[in-house]
Amino acid sequence: MREGRITFKQYRSIDIALFTALFVVSEAVVTLAANKWFPGQPYTFSLLIVFMCLMMMRWGLLVGITAPLGSLAFCICSGADGNQYLIYIVGNLFSLLAFFYIMIRGKDKIRSDALRTGLFVILTFVFTQAGRWLVAVLLGNDPLIFITFVSTDALSGVFALIAVLSARHIDGLFEDQKAYLFRLDRERKEKAKEES
Repeated sequence: MREGRITFKQYRSIDIALFTALFVVSEAVVTLAANKWFPGQPYTFSLLIVFMCLMMMRWGLLVGITAPLGSLAFCICSGADGNQYLIYIVGNLFSLLAFFYIMIRGKDKIRSDALRTGLFVILTFVFTQAGRWLVAVLLGNDPLIFITFVSTDALSGVFALIAVLSARHIDGLFEDQKAYLFRLDRERKEKAKEES
């Protein structure tokens, strides 16, 4: 390894840590702002779906810690009770089930096709709501609470759809990072070859 270069494992750890920190801080700020400026509104706003879609595309299931940490920030800043902590922290882990869609379709096909990207976001949203619902029902809530979860989080779902579709156009943001780094290296070598 050349001096000053980091290994792939280091790059992965740094990237996951930075994205997770950004998610936790963003989730806390958005939740606090919503509670201050729009108290008592019948909807919530969360960046969970955006970050989970981006990070699953970048690193796969290695981002399993991201959902609970962001959910913890959301619960703390929204004044959640004990049951809500369980519903959001455990339930949001179900967002990772959308990774099966990545396994079936492949990251490149999802990234390069707007409809497949949109379906990936929708699946992540639906699995998240289903996870919250399942935990809530196990804690004794009415099964119809699913409607409440979906309706109160609909704004977050729409925002996630727009944000992730937009992220497709930012080089390397919504892309498997190993493939991205190989592509950059290949492009660098081709450019050097052309210049020599």
